[in-house]
Amino acid sequence: MSVIRTESRDNILFITIDRVAKKNSLTMDVVDEINAALDHADNERVIVFRGEGGFFSAGADVSQFRNISSEEAAFFSRKGNEMMDRIQNFDAVSLAALEGGAYGGGLELALSCDIRVASPTTKLGLTEINLGIFPGWGGLKRISVLAGKGPARYVALTGRVVTGTDAFSLGIVSVLADDPADYTLKLASELSQKSKESIRRIKKLLSRDVYQSDEESRLFGEVVVTREARELVEKFLKR
Repeated sequence: MSVIRTESRDNILFITIDRVAKKNSLTMDVVDEINAALDHADNERVIVFRGEGGFFSAGADVSQFRNISSEEAAFFSRKGNEMMDRIQNFDAVSLAALEGGAYGGGLELALSCDIRVASPTTKLGLTEINLGIFPGWGGLKRISVLAGKGPARYVALTGRVVTGTDAFSLGIVSVLADDPADYTLKLASELSQKSKESIRRIKKLLSRDVYQSDEESRLFGEVVVTREARELVEKFLKR
């Protein structure tokens, strides 16, 4: 039985985690199905991640860790990391509609997206330390970049859950909206009209902590001569 639902329309791929009884917790099946969805998303300009039932994700399904071996745990971490890196570096803009809560691996999934939308009351946290483990899907490096080392240490070492308002003030959440699902849908529609060639190159440069000006110049030279850029420039000049 599928654990995610996908829908593609108007250059937007919607990926919905559908394990409501388990608070949309994440398993290897979820990872495999997300990867399968991304395999067929080359033409999409926007990818929207969301959770069924008004809740994003409670993180990894903890039942997986009862009798897991060290080797199996390392494999679990590696597979999750590969998926998160893939989302972060994908040629489409990725959005996370954070309703209800996003804990542990659920927040790590959101952190791999380009833009996170939450409500003031959405609950977020890297709660793994409360289970005697730590975030194993790249959440530590990503939250450090977004919020800085100090806030990242606080969130990860305390395992406390913060509100969307607090997460926004820390830079973890990109946008606060009373209805994250509705706002994300409208934003996705807007972004789906943007140049895919521009999106790809912007994301390529932003994927680096530091990039050389020569590379920026080369990519700018590539994108300015694309058909879409030519058409948009002409449209602007005819206003």
